[in-house]
Amino acid sequence: MIGTSWCIAADWAKEIRALRPLDTTAQEAALLDDVQQRAKQALDSIPRARTKDDAERARPVLRQKLEHSLGFRQFPWPPDLQARTVGMIQRNGYRIEKIVYQTLPGTIVAAHLYMPDVLSRPAPAILFYNGHWWPDAKTRPDFQAFCINMARLGFVVLTFDPFGQGERGISTRDHRRIESLLVGVAQQGIAEYESQSALAYLLRRKEVDPQRIGMTGASGGGYNTWITSALDERIKVAVPVVGTSDFYEQIAATRSLDWYHASEHCHFVPGLIRYANNHEFVAMVAPRPLLIIAAAQDQSFPIEGVRAVYRYSRDLYGSFGAPDKLGFLEDTSAGHGYQQKKREAAYGWFLRWLMGRGDGRPYPEPATETEPFDSPDLRCLEKNAPAGPGIIEAVRQLAAKDRPLPVESSRVPVPEPIPLLRSLRVQRVLIPSEQIMLPGFYFAAPREIGVLVAVDDRGKEELMVDPLIREAAARGWSICGIDPRGIGESATTQKGWLAATSLLLNENFILRQGEDMAHVIRGFPGKRVALYARGDNAALAAAYAITMAPDVAWYALRDGFLTFRQFLDRPRSLQASFQLKKDDKDRNSAYDHEIPFAYFPFDALRKPDIPQMLAATGARCLIVDPIDGDWNRMPQEAAQKLVRCPVVSADSYGDHVRSFLNSR
Repeated sequence: MIGTSWCIAADWAKEIRALRPLDTTAQEAALLDDVQQRAKQALDSIPRARTKDDAERARPVLRQKLEHSLGFRQFPWPPDLQARTVGMIQRNGYRIEKIVYQTLPGTIVAAHLYMPDVLSRPAPAILFYNGHWWPDAKTRPDFQAFCINMARLGFVVLTFDPFGQGERGISTRDHRRIESLLVGVAQQGIAEYESQSALAYLLRRKEVDPQRIGMTGASGGGYNTWITSALDERIKVAVPVVGTSDFYEQIAATRSLDWYHASEHCHFVPGLIRYANNHEFVAMVAPRPLLIIAAAQDQSFPIEGVRAVYRYSRDLYGSFGAPDKLGFLEDTSAGHGYQQKKREAAYGWFLRWLMGRGDGRPYPEPATETEPFDSPDLRCLEKNAPAGPGIIEAVRQLAAKDRPLPVESSRVPVPEPIPLLRSLRVQRVLIPSEQIMLPGFYFAAPREIGVLVAVDDRGKEELMVDPLIREAAARGWSICGIDPRGIGESATTQKGWLAATSLLLNENFILRQGEDMAHVIRGFPGKRVALYARGDNAALAAAYAITMAPDVAWYALRDGFLTFRQFLDRPRSLQASFQLKKDDKDRNSAYDHEIPFAYFPFDALRKPDIPQMLAATGARCLIVDPIDGDWNRMPQEAAQKLVRCPVVSADSYGDHVRSFLNSR
């Protein structure tokens, strides 16, 4: 342990505790407002296609950017489906073929293929992506009703359980496989790969006319209908149901809800709002037949935003000379879902544009008998099969090919010197950093030899009892303790929303915390400045800060991760994440000690890793009690292989620290 006279530290610690606290409610609002405003600015700056020529010019670029954000093209193609039929159900006017196939190796999908009783020639087909309905998914009665009636009308319909749902669930954990972000694959990228795999299977069927393929789905399925139709022109007719939104309205509506604690990640496409709103999906689909179905009351998809997307679509389709190929239904009778009025609108639309029957207006649904969602007759698998292991194995294979890039030198803009009152030995400081203020304290050492900027995950007040800080104060170091955005007095209860919106902006929230630290380090021009960060969040942010303030004299990081690969290498906790629930209760449970969503940079394993960031400066350094992906203390020998800095335990780092503190 560090041992010295602590009388100086004890004095200033009492003074700091007496300082008046910040209004944390206003501080949090400022932090969230800043991110929300940047989201609005990003969306407002997107050049919008207003004419046919605009849309045709924009389409290739938009598709290229969307494919990059999704990342699904990295997965094996064509998929080795190994499809097999495991049963048949005969009903009045239609039959259900029970199908099992794989998408990624070892990732099993249970699917139903609805077909008319009699087919004299290849029929039009519908790909149905089920939204986030957990225990039932493909067997949800409303979805059964759609498939039954479409089959009776002469369509082939393929519906399957998305990962974490139906016979592949119950697990929302499989809807936030954020490990894939490390290799540049979004959660929606996994969903899109599965849609493409389902489409590949559908097109192999001799009963299907490949020139007459439509797609629909509700909620997350409606959103995926947009994505797939925007990217793939084999989808000739699209009917997204309760999955359309103005992205800014969606961001604003989910802010107070913490975006449902970011438990489902299918909407969090990296960098999407830098180049596309839902309007750009329209530009990629036009002028193929498109019916937008919405609910008048829908918390996640505010109706005014849907109306705005429709108004834009109406003008764009008009410029193509195809106003009749656009439809819109606002259902005032029922909310979020695929209820009867919505289904009837879809029947009529598909009949017109894939069969040439009718004028596209709603087609009445007859009385329809469905099975209980958990009927044994509908099951394809003997027991539910989690998708997590196959997804993670695919990510591992991609990760094995990746090598980190060297750090590119970067500096935050040189700030004005931090204003301090010479007459006060201890004072509260508010340091401007972009659009927010960073709360902190400053202890002025009587015979200052340098300034130690310090951050603690528990809040800057906890620094007062930290042995390293006390030793530094006793040996002539002034202390500037700060709370970067998201920590201490700058903390937020909306961590899920903040991380999600940051990802949509293609921003790294932890890097922005590092910018805050670097901003403060560079706010003491002409002084010797060091950095101390304690906690997994603070230590990770500090790694970024070091790349932006390479003239730091020395740094010490405690209780932090040492490589992004630890987020994937989690032998115990990752295994726990594959568990499935027996029912729909507590489905949002983490099951494992998850690495926080905000810690995952998109495509991290192709960017500088933590060891490269720490080596970006020639400063002396110290790593104290680093942790692994299972949140355990790393053995010193294993940690030392990752970094050039000395790796020590908190029980024995006194000599190292004293050599830093005594150097001038």
